[in-house]
Amino acid sequence: MKLGNKKSILGIAAFVAGTMGLLSPALAERPDDGLYDLYTSSFEDKVVAFVPIGMYDLTQGWIAAMEHSAERLGYDFQVRDPNWSIDAGAQALEQFIAEEPDILIFQNNDMHAYTKLVQRAMQAGINVIQMNLKTPVNSDAFIGGDWYAVGAAEAMEAVRLCGEGTSGKVAILQGPVTSPPSLLGVAGIEDTLADYPEITIVANQAADWDATKAHSIASTLLRQHQDLCAFVGLWDNQDIGAAAAIREAGMEDQVIVITEGGGNQTSGCENIRNGMFASYTKVDTRDQARQLASAVEMLLQVNPEPGSQPFGLYTDNQLLTPETVSDTSCWTIEQIRQGG
Repeated sequence: MKLGNKKSILGIAAFVAGTMGLLSPALAERPDDGLYDLYTSSFEDKVVAFVPIGMYDLTQGWIAAMEHSAERLGYDFQVRDPNWSIDAGAQALEQFIAEEPDILIFQNNDMHAYTKLVQRAMQAGINVIQMNLKTPVNSDAFIGGDWYAVGAAEAMEAVRLCGEGTSGKVAILQGPVTSPPSLLGVAGIEDTLADYPEITIVANQAADWDATKAHSIASTLLRQHQDLCAFVGLWDNQDIGAAAAIREAGMEDQVIVITEGGGNQTSGCENIRNGMFASYTKVDTRDQARQLASAVEMLLQVNPEPGSQPFGLYTDNQLLTPETVSDTSCWTIEQIRQGG
């Protein structure tokens, strides 16, 4: 190549590069609107800790939302799983309290087990969120179901489905008797049914959130009460055991399952569609996950004195039946993980 031609080519390249620079101005510093810089700095070096009762569909939904939020905003999110052990949960809470995270989230399967730990955490300057299962002590926030209202809603479904033309007999399947859904939910059922003498509660037994135990209890009750109309349960993962017992007894045309749950696609909507559940009161985990992430955002920004301004976000109940369930009624973990 001749030297003259080479210089011409280099000149053209320089001109094009310069022109591209004019067309693509350097990225300017983002202007502060008066709040955005304060907002983003609120999450720097912050730690949010979570002790669930175990890893199952509800907690996985909440964790997926929190992981999405932590990645987006830049705070550290830590989880310690006690695997349904109250003692292991207390130990995990004590460890976190000693480490002094900015926010401590926990879920308790016993209404009174962690009361003193909640108080200790707040005394240590930690903001506390109680998730779905509340102690008698107020912390900074409670996010979860109104279990008395859930029980009342299920009772009204028992009235609707076990009225005229049936025996009116129903059996309650609760979780551990010290769990908030059991203590409050059963009270909601009993108080509501007191106004409907045509409905009779023939049994009230604790299946401890265990599908196998629910199956055993249901099998026995079906033999004892062969004209039973319905099992009224307090968690879909547990009550699938009762539904299986009904099918094994060949009593699908006579006995139904009325239950509640967080609206997971597999344990909720699929079992409504396949006839395992006749009525389902949804306490939507998807909504709770969004509320939890938002509550964490607000507490990290405001940083209130622990326990000074307690607030609650009680989940709106939604009734699902085989006639009303739709493609958008339930959720998957992946949808929540993606922010949906």
